Amino acid sequence: MKYLVICISTFLFCTFTSSNGAPSVSTLSACLTKQGVRNFTASQSTSFSAVLDFSVQNLRFTEAGVGHPALIVLPTTTQEVQKAWTCIRQGGWASRVRCGGHSYEGLSYTSSAPFVIIDLMNMHKITVDARGRTVWVEAGARTGELYSAVAAASSNTLGLSAGTCATIGMSGHIMGGGYGMLSRKYGVAADSVLEAQVITANGTLINRVSTADPDLFWALRGGGGGAWGIVTAWKLKLVSVPSTLTTFNVWRTGKQALTDLVFKWQNVAPQAPPELFLSLYMAGINTGGSADVGASFYGQYWGSIEETLALFNKIYPELALTASNCKQGNWIQAVANIAGVSGPSALVDRQQSSRNYFKAKSDYVSTPLTKVALAGAFDVLMKNTKGWIIFEPYGGVMSQISSSAIAFPHRAGRLFMVQYQAVWQDDTNSPDSELIGWLRGLYSYMSPFVTYTPSRTTYVNYIDLDLGDSVTAGKSYFGSNFARLVKIKARFDPTNVFNQPQSVPVSM
Repeated sequence: MKYLVICISTFLFCTFTSSNGAPSVSTLSACLTKQGVRNFTASQSTSFSAVLDFSVQNLRFTEAGVGHPALIVLPTTTQEVQKAWTCIRQGGWASRVRCGGHSYEGLSYTSSAPFVIIDLMNMHKITVDARGRTVWVEAGARTGELYSAVAAASSNTLGLSAGTCATIGMSGHIMGGGYGMLSRKYGVAADSVLEAQVITANGTLINRVSTADPDLFWALRGGGGGAWGIVTAWKLKLVSVPSTLTTFNVWRTGKQALTDLVFKWQNVAPQAPPELFLSLYMAGINTGGSADVGASFYGQYWGSIEETLALFNKIYPELALTASNCKQGNWIQAVANIAGVSGPSALVDRQQSSRNYFKAKSDYVSTPLTKVALAGAFDVLMKNTKGWIIFEPYGGVMSQISSSAIAFPHRAGRLFMVQYQAVWQDDTNSPDSELIGWLRGLYSYMSPFVTYTPSRTTYVNYIDLDLGDSVTAGKSYFGSNFARLVKIKARFDPTNVFNQPQSVPVSM
């Protein structure tokens, strides 16, 4: 079984009221041309569909009736973003800013109102300072590009804590937190941010947000997309990685066997050394006409195959991990293995090789589930072979960073994060309503076993419009940090120019 690839991102959404009636594509095009912004495509152009579809990651939002932009701008510099922003603002357009297109709800490329996309895909310059252990990365760079550049510039001695999917846009990823295989060792991607460049609602460029507006700098690091301006570049701190890592993936089946294994996993993965990241993917399967459940235990460890097996024999012998389940290599090889690509050279591919229709939800768990609770979840999984659950362990340094250090709040007390998905490839054979209904049922089943603070806690990078409006959802995404985020939003953007259905509001 291949390594599961989880792709996440966030987005920006901005709305203006035009004083000149309905927005005009011809007027906008003329403005862009006058400003020297020439790389754009309108909906009637032959290139439009290819540009729009390039970063559409959820096929649910390619269906009939989904709103499409009137025009897509593809700037190559921060100055071009500012100029495009001026034209959009003057023309009264709604706007989306897209980096990687991994918004789970398609909010970086859809809208019910007339809108324009500022697509940052051409802004992907990466400047590595290996001696200073830092990197400047433009907002449109993908994680795979960034990992490859850092590994090459440092001779595989430095890395970065961020997500596992190679095509995630870095800007949205960081603004939601950014969890991955190094997070138990070094924290989330947002923890590594040293500086950011941001364009405000009035088009002003803030070159050094950390000193110009410390509150905004705090909010940018995990406060979600859609509220804080257009970030065009980030300066990130790089971290040491070992010369040898081992990735592993072992598949197990059987409801009773997995009930015991997963029950034990809850006490192993979050408490393990931070150099070990052990994730768990569970899905309904069909074996010889009978419903069953299967699970992939996958991740990486800082060490050789022999050292990895020795650790598992000590802390999790029940899994029976063997050398045949393992691959040994350097950090960038481990990144490629976990990303599910053919090798390190494929990490720079900017378009995802396969896409599906899907709907997702998330939770956090602070108290281990009982075997009875796990068995019940497996019963729900066994009713559908097009859905799955992932457990991603917390602990390690994640428990040592204050929940208020940055806007990302999920720290001490969290054993693991849960992601639920229903996934399908042919919409005509599996109606959205049927599979999404099943997913909501699974989410409802899990409600007694997950974390509340006091709202049910969720991860903003797994954005879920089922959670409700911006206030209700904000309390789930940001917990005790939400009130501070609202105050910052009210000061920085009092007219709520930057917004989407669940972005931080100006009031509670």
